Amino acid sequence: MKAATSQREITPKGRFFPCHLMGHAIRTQEADGILDPLWATALLLETEGIRLLFISVELIGLEREYTDRLRQILAGRYGLPEKHIQISFIHTHSAPEYEEESTFGGVGAVPGYMDFVAEEILAAADGCFAGEQREVRLWAGTVEIKGCYGNRNGKEKPSDKSFTTLAFKAGEQVVAGAACFSCHSTVLGPQNRKVSSDLAGFAARKLQEKWGVYPLIMIGAAGDVSNRLYRRGNDYAELERMGNEMMDQVLFAPERQLALGKPEIRTFRFREIYQPDKERKQKQYQEIQKKIEQAETFDEKKVYSSALAIAERGLECRPFCLDLNCTYINLGDLKLITVPAELFSKFGLEIKEAMNAACPICWCYSNYNCGYLGSREDYGASFETAASDIPAGTGEKIVEQMIAFIRKEG
Repeated sequence: MKAATSQREITPKGRFFPCHLMGHAIRTQEADGILDPLWATALLLETEGIRLLFISVELIGLEREYTDRLRQILAGRYGLPEKHIQISFIHTHSAPEYEEESTFGGVGAVPGYMDFVAEEILAAADGCFAGEQREVRLWAGTVEIKGCYGNRNGKEKPSDKSFTTLAFKAGEQVVAGAACFSCHSTVLGPQNRKVSSDLAGFAARKLQEKWGVYPLIMIGAAGDVSNRLYRRGNDYAELERMGNEMMDQVLFAPERQLALGKPEIRTFRFREIYQPDKERKQKQYQEIQKKIEQAETFDEKKVYSSALAIAERGLECRPFCLDLNCTYINLGDLKLITVPAELFSKFGLEIKEAMNAACPICWCYSNYNCGYLGSREDYGASFETAASDIPAGTGEKIVEQMIAFIRKEG
């Protein structure tokens, strides 16, 4: 196997700053500073003549048309099938707005900023192909994180607390790296008005200190997972405390070498169109308003304020198309599936088990975001699905079909 990596900075500067930060409807003021730089990181792998290009962008999201266009450009430039190219985002809630019109109805992206980001994404990919692609072996480490994050709707509920590192080594030198964990990067709350990659970026910088290269970060099934029930605050001091506690467990985890073979790459698609019911949407809106009025904590008010902004747009009752395009990549001991959604943790655990691999990775927030895919038993009980147009039970139906797809090898 050969590997190469490259990164480009996408921190908003100059004419792109100040900007509005995306992630909390309750935060309406502009950013007033920068805590840490944001990056677009590319990882190029080649095994048995087949090349895979993975890209991670330190923003809260990317629109489907945007990543489709970039994947088409890269596919044409380097002769890759589009399904061999994955562009993900770390979902930090302290990065600039990326949409022309904000999801929450506020000010959108600074004009020209996302064009700049696109240029840097392409440049990061170009750097992989232009630089040296070295022969490597893959070493993986997985640890179960304790005391840092879990299901934000109840500690007793399921959550995937595994943190997996992938080190592509030439001898003892790490040529490229990646990591996957399932947790929202929301240690910094809406009171924060400084640009930050939050927990995902903190983890990346700690791994860079160990490896000498900045890793690509993959966020797993974190739809209902965060630090909410574990953190002691929402400021940078808490991010350092929480990040160090998590990474102290990661950095010394034992590694094992993985056996890789010729990639098997297949696509899974689920598509349904839903017509929202006007009476039901009005009821959703009123119920969320009531939850905000009755909120006992700032966290409750924060998350339901975001849900209310989404519910308000839902009152238009436009048809909603759930179009889920996933890519399954079987490399032998390492198997990945990309999911363009905020998947509840229980589903991620089920999908990883179905992969039956030494190192399974459920990689969410990939290429675009269809929204939350919640479980039937939790549907409507928390803010994630409070304003959803997706019917209860859809998550179970999708995952059942996805697991059948995965098990049908070849």
